[in-house]
Amino acid sequence: MAPKKKQSMIITTSGKRPLHDVVRDLKAAGFDVDQTLEAINIITGSAPANATKALRAVSDVVDVSEDHPVDIGPPDSEVS
Repeated sequence: MAPKKKQSMIITTSGKRPLHDVVRDLKAAGFDVDQTLEAINIITGSAPANATKALRAVSDVVDVSEDHPVDIGPPDSEVS
């Protein structure tokens, strides 16, 4: 069986619980944490696409969004 493809995600929390507690619960739900941005209550990372429902069920999570890469090119490139 092929491993499930992971999707990059951005988790937004309300800030009512300590972020490290939310991170612990997200990891238990299958989330691989990349960054914890405490000042803005955001956690970035990845999880299988079918884990979204479980991630949204974690206490204090208010949004789970797919992360989409952005490439604006080098500063001296032509505007398209």
